[in-house]
Amino acid sequence: MAHLHHWDNLISQSTFTSSVDYRKQILELIEQAKLAEGKLHKFMAELSANINNESGKPITYTRAPLKTKGRIGEKCGIKVWSDPSRDVTGMKTPLEVKDIARATIVFSTVAQMLAFRDYIYNTPEYQAVSGLDTPAVKDLWAKGVTDEYKDVKFFLQVNIDFSYGGKAKQKVPHIVELQLNVAQMDRGKSYGHAFYNISRAAVRDGKVGFFPADKNCKIVIPANKKGRVGNKLRTALSQCKSMAGNDSEINLAINIMRKMLKKKFQTVEEANKKQKKADAANTDAGAGAGAASSVVAYTNAKGKPADKYDFVDDGKPLVIVCGVYNPKKEEKQDTDAAQAWAIARLSSFIWSNFTAFQNKPGVTGIAANIHEA
Repeated sequence: MAHLHHWDNLISQSTFTSSVDYRKQILELIEQAKLAEGKLHKFMAELSANINNESGKPITYTRAPLKTKGRIGEKCGIKVWSDPSRDVTGMKTPLEVKDIARATIVFSTVAQMLAFRDYIYNTPEYQAVSGLDTPAVKDLWAKGVTDEYKDVKFFLQVNIDFSYGGKAKQKVPHIVELQLNVAQMDRGKSYGHAFYNISRAAVRDGKVGFFPADKNCKIVIPANKKGRVGNKLRTALSQCKSMAGNDSEINLAINIMRKMLKKKFQTVEEANKKQKKADAANTDAGAGAGAASSVVAYTNAKGKPADKYDFVDDGKPLVIVCGVYNPKKEEKQDTDAAQAWAIARLSSFIWSNFTAFQNKPGVTGIAANIHEA
């Protein structure tokens, strides 16, 4: 039987490939996950057969797509897959990435979710990793967190018959993730992630981490992700506005972020106007009146023609240098420090409102009741 590389006494993946070669190890883990995904599906099918929802029907769940090598690489400090010289140290190792294969269940009530959680505690897939030093479950509901996204995440171990790199097939343990959520909190996740997508790009002293008041902390969103980030952020700001009421601090944060969108992002309409102006200048310079227009036919995330008000990738990364900002003075609202503060403030605001709503007795997650929070 071939030796497997893994972290002793910790919940980790196991690979035939040595940790000396992160890229090859990631590729092996993706191949493992293709088999583990089927095992996770079987695990969920068995749970569904034993536990029904409140209407007496089997629990349903959603399987997320497998994490790509690019996304896994980002977690492990790989900036450019083809250029190891640009790798960042101090990040996760591939063996620590435990959510390549994952699934989510969204419940209608908190009580229903917690009952399901307690059932999973007794499954062999959970018991296989529950005694290790790494927590096998991250339960933010049990911790009473009130100002951030809350869910229950289980790491489960499934065993697959696997071979790689010429090694004989053998039983290999693979870690998968199962996330338990509540309908209204899941809705909040879509808005909260707009801020999370920005804050998770923050780096201080070479390490990932968001410290909004520290001038040594910088956020950099790559140019090729900027349009999508802007569109999600605008939607989230609209949701925040509908929940803000007369809260002057939240309205200030919303105003700061809207100014940032106007200053640092570009819509389809703005991009096309800019390009038409450049085309006209080229014509005047002698390119000829019959020269073809270079206006781009932008598409949205679903591949359909983008609306003229959609934000696009404009070739410039989004850069925010953090720093101290005093919201009581409401000054310098177009500075990077103000933007960093607003991102942190609105992220907390989103989760505190959705959490307060979910904590009400008998909550069912009906979206229309969010303003009761």
